[in-house]
Amino acid sequence: MKKALHEQKEVFIYESQGKVHIWNHFAEEILECANKGLKNESAGSIFEDIIYKNLSEWLKRYLQEGVTDAFLDDLNSAIHEIRYSKYILPIDLLPSETGFPKNAYSAQYDESTEPEALAADDFSKLLTSGKLKRLKRCQLEGCEKFFLGPPQARWCSKTCGSKHRVAKKRKRDSSR
Repeated sequence: MKKALHEQKEVFIYESQGKVHIWNHFAEEILECANKGLKNESAGSIFEDIIYKNLSEWLKRYLQEGVTDAFLDDLNSAIHEIRYSKYILPIDLLPSETGFPKNAYSAQYDESTEPEALAADDFSKLLTSGKLKRLKRCQLEGCEKFFLGPPQARWCSKTCGSKHRVAKKRKRDSSR
């Protein structure tokens, strides 16, 4: 567990079955899960399917309305059931510019934690980490996957961009 997390201002940890874990999911992995939820792809268990579907709903809503008071009220309400404990982290885990240890809050996940609350908690970590600044949806009709990209990006992959250009050319050629 003790591995320095350079360039991180905040660390997310959680407890499950009495063990403390560092939440090391990256934005891309969470978006991949949300994309599975968009397409109703099975994640292997009904519990995970619900998490993925709810993640995609939070991301859709974020893109539609941004961070409004109503949005934050709903998000806070969804994560309200999760309990947190405060931990003081050693400097070798989370380096500090002051030379003193930092604190972090650990989410308490147990068997009674609802998948909707877990999805909201995962989304809240992405939101507060600033990773969603580059969140986009693919503009290819029928794809609409979530992805992180620069401001001018319109497609989640080169394949989708190519499909768009081919469809546009075919439409132009058929109208002649």
